[in-house]
Amino acid sequence: MDVSLDLTTLVQSDQPGHWSEATVWTVFRQVLDRQSPLPGVGAALAPYGDTFRAVYEKVSREHSFCTARYYRDEAGKPLVNPLNIEHMTRLLHMFSRRIFLDDAPCALLDCLFYVMKGQYSLNIFYRTQEIDLFFPMHALGSVVGYGEFGPFIVLTQNCTIGHNHGAYPTIQGGLWMGPGSAILGRSKIGRNVRLAANALVVDRDVPDDVVVFGIGTDIKFKANDRDNRLMALDGGFDDPRPVGK
Repeated sequence: MDVSLDLTTLVQSDQPGHWSEATVWTVFRQVLDRQSPLPGVGAALAPYGDTFRAVYEKVSREHSFCTARYYRDEAGKPLVNPLNIEHMTRLLHMFSRRIFLDDAPCALLDCLFYVMKGQYSLNIFYRTQEIDLFFPMHALGSVVGYGEFGPFIVLTQNCTIGHNHGAYPTIQGGLWMGPGSAILGRSKIGRNVRLAANALVVDRDVPDDVVVFGIGTDIKFKANDRDNRLMALDGGFDDPRPVGK
């Protein structure tokens, strides 16, 4: 932990979203240290400061394009608030995925996943692909398994992306999932698809630019004349800067 930072003073802050990257890093480790099933997680994460810095920069940049409440301030400055569960889950999955690729110890990774699933009610494993412009908005009870993911995916509550008989979906991007919706199995989801509440897609191909209603073999498509990205973003689609590692 940053011993020079008095964490007890932060509770008086009116703008936690504007804390410095260094302060967010300290609070991030403090939260994980307190919520982990094993002690010592905060200290074990200390060597990964450069990884967190890159994650923070990516999240901050993506939040600068997000018009949804709490993602940027009235002046357009991005907010990265480790006390906001939606921000914290973005930071945590991206960070966990990257240190997994850097061969972090399995026990440490499992501690981070324990916090993600147990404390924040979002089941997204560190082996799951990092998703650019991924926004879990009120995504309590949601599950994101393996698969191939294009940029921009919004989850709401109780959504599922998962397997059917061991096969996982391919999602082109621009996806908006309504509450209780699910995509399973060998489904191939086109660009700019919106799932209505409780829609269920299993082993189906879904074309670009549609809204999906119904369940299983009874799903129906309606033309989607909106760009789903513009429901949450006002830019960033063609940003030339790299968004990966």
